[in-house]
Amino acid sequence: QAILAQTCKRLGPIRSQGGVPCGARPFRFCRQPGGGVTRPPIQFPMAPWSLRRVAMPCRVVAASAIALLVGGVDGLYDEDQEVIVSMNTVWPYANPTETYRYYDLPFCQPELLMPHFMTLGQVLRGDRLVNSLYKMNFKRNVPRTVVCSRKFEEKEIEAFKTAIDQNYMFELFVGELPIDRPIGVKSSLEDHAGEGGSRERYFLVNFLDFIIGYNDQDVVSANVTRDLNLEHLVDISDWKEGMTITFSYSVDWANLPHIPAAQALELQLKSTMPHGHQNMDIHWLAIINSFVLMLLILSLFLLIIIRVVRSDLTRYLQIPDEELNAVEEETGWKLLHADVFRPPKHRLAFCAAVGAGAQLFSMVVMIVLVGCIGVFYKRGAVVSAGVVSYMTTAALGGYASARLYQKLGGEKWAWNIFTTALMFVGPAFLIWSLLNTIAICYGSTAAFPFPTILLIFAMWACVTFPLTVLGGVVGRHRTIKHGQGDSPFPCKTNKLAREIPACRWYQSPVTQMFATGFLPFSAIYIELHYIFNSVWGPRVYSLYGILLLAFGMLLLVAATVTVLFTYFHLNAEDHRWWWRSFCSGIAVALFFYAYCFYFFFQTGMNGLLQCAFFFLYSLLVAHALTLMLGSVSFYASYLFVFYIYSRIKAE
Repeated sequence: QAILAQTCKRLGPIRSQGGVPCGARPFRFCRQPGGGVTRPPIQFPMAPWSLRRVAMPCRVVAASAIALLVGGVDGLYDEDQEVIVSMNTVWPYANPTETYRYYDLPFCQPELLMPHFMTLGQVLRGDRLVNSLYKMNFKRNVPRTVVCSRKFEEKEIEAFKTAIDQNYMFELFVGELPIDRPIGVKSSLEDHAGEGGSRERYFLVNFLDFIIGYNDQDVVSANVTRDLNLEHLVDISDWKEGMTITFSYSVDWANLPHIPAAQALELQLKSTMPHGHQNMDIHWLAIINSFVLMLLILSLFLLIIIRVVRSDLTRYLQIPDEELNAVEEETGWKLLHADVFRPPKHRLAFCAAVGAGAQLFSMVVMIVLVGCIGVFYKRGAVVSAGVVSYMTTAALGGYASARLYQKLGGEKWAWNIFTTALMFVGPAFLIWSLLNTIAICYGSTAAFPFPTILLIFAMWACVTFPLTVLGGVVGRHRTIKHGQGDSPFPCKTNKLAREIPACRWYQSPVTQMFATGFLPFSAIYIELHYIFNSVWGPRVYSLYGILLLAFGMLLLVAATVTVLFTYFHLNAEDHRWWWRSFCSGIAVALFFYAYCFYFFFQTGMNGLLQCAFFFLYSLLVAHALTLMLGSVSFYASYLFVFYIYSRIKAE
């Protein structure tokens, strides 16, 4: 649909009356005496079965797929060349997800609405770019010009007043530069009719004063009516029969040689960010304080683990073999050598969750590392990067799941791979189905178009799932090949499980859930505030270097605390460490979701659509945190347990 829209945009609309003058488009349309429009036939000088005829559509499809994911390359403008102005969406300021098409409000619109090209990320985030009435040419100033004058009915004026009451914003694009402004303002004026008090007056923005900056042949800045005054507004407080509103615009070009074209979009977005240099200093200070605190906690836990475990290992390595049985009862974790590698309950689901978490972990690492380069200023780039990285890392998830499942002696390897592929996508599909239904009922652009839904299903069925299967098959066969005749673990497992004694309070699952949730969450809660303001607010997140630092702290603290509690459980002669190490991810996710409620009550979000999107998508992110941090915590505990039991003397 996006490719067709871009093609139509380049060819231009074919009207039954008028047409396009010859030479105005790549395909020349010529006016006929009868008013119709004809086009010369296109000739293809190639053989019916030539390789060139087959290769050309393949190149077009490949280029189109790349363009859908990452977008096209902006071209240079010639003197007096048309600069496209696209109208996008309108939304209540307090509900950034509740977006509607710009022309859902009764604005003047072109005779023929044509969608403009959008990447997959733009479509997924709710953008719906269409053509506008505002004509703009490179370096050509336009005085105040009327584009539309029409009569409005009472219900249309009421629609505008309702939108102004809810602080509706609108967004448009000048080339690739986004601009958002309020559609109107409300003011309380004194009532001069003698009744006293004040009366609310509604003013609609009907004059857009464009100020466009250029550098050589590039558009590097765009501004529209930043300081509203009476010349930009029209009073719509009282509707009258035959009420007419005139919409107009003007364009002024300014030479801005100090803004390079490569940084135009970045500077355009940062100019609208509602925080300044002082808040950035506070942000850095808070991150440094959090980092120092996490280093202290990490150092303390590492000191405890290394000193205690090293002393245990040193004592056992110095004991002769004939004296080993005599001191076997002196410690707790040594007694579990025949049970510590006993497969956990529901090992199929456990391995699938670990594999899905490994895939999500690699996806997040790829997104953050690419974001550190600074390529996420384009609209929808983060979403596109997430889709691409999730598809390409599917092989890693299948490999990790199948390899662990084979080590644990699982036999339903096909079901294991299938469960891994659905471990995150399944809940995501259920949540998306509900939210998409709500968005359709509201008529919001947050609902995915049907072609986009088909494309997403095709990408999962043709790329993600096959890569998961491929990774699972490779992981299973490599485990079988390297483990022929040998146990994958350093200790043999008895047939009967050892009895588990009662544990102390600091070894209980409740204590572990609190510690393994609170301490890692404290490493990211400050950065989480800025991320939430970016996702659910007007700010643009650009501090991916700090995010990488916070993400590293989160992983280190989560892994260290989980290893510490794993050692406590083994010392308490409890061999059920598999699921408990994974549940550290659940603990962090619970704190994350509790923070979501705190953030929600700090904002002005309201309405079923916005609340459903906020809480259900936050629930999906909490599920992703559970899988990702659970996988990281499990692998840290697994390496620790494997290390200490591979160095003891046990028969």
